[in-house]
Amino acid sequence: MQLPFLHLNLYFNPFGELDCEQRKQLAVVNLSEYKQSLYNKGLAIQFYADHGRGKTTHLLALHNIYPDAEYIKLYAGDKPEIFLRDILFIDSIENLSKRKRTDLYRNTASIAFTSHTDLSPEIRQAGYQLINIKISVADNMTLKYIFNRRIEYARRTDHSIPVVGMPLIYNLRQRYGDNVRAMEAHLYEIFQNLKGISNVKM
Repeated sequence: MQLPFLHLNLYFNPFGELDCEQRKQLAVVNLSEYKQSLYNKGLAIQFYADHGRGKTTHLLALHNIYPDAEYIKLYAGDKPEIFLRDILFIDSIENLSKRKRTDLYRNTASIAFTSHTDLSPEIRQAGYQLINIKISVADNMTLKYIFNRRIEYARRTDHSIPVVGMPLIYNLRQRYGDNVRAMEAHLYEIFQNLKGISNVKM
């Protein structure tokens, strides 16, 4: 039986779901300027944007700089234990009620989090100095690099692999704007049906 994606010289579909460690490894972000920031008490770093823009990727990349800090992924209805922490990373903090968030702020010296809405007013009211980062991938060359990096990660041998070129990037941007997750979902379907190695087309 032929292995899946062998005909593309890949181990797997490059645009399938990645685990946290893979996302950290493949993140195309530069957050080195914040490598000491969270050691200063009373600092908050907020990554905010609509769905699919890369908030979690940025938070994971930052957490890679602070690997000993606790990282919590929140889902609707979650009730995490709140206790004193020096540094805390929270993905999707808006899944906590405002009252719970207030309790969390009181017990967390420095915090980095993602949110779909800008929580600047309540963060400042909680007494934090805020670094506010709105996420958007506006650069077509960066998108091309991100997608081809994903393909390279799935490479099987040194022989040729499929390539995402600028014409496809233009088409994806026209259809999905800056929603990277939607673009990746579209590319996943393309690779599921791709017959051979070539420049990838819609």
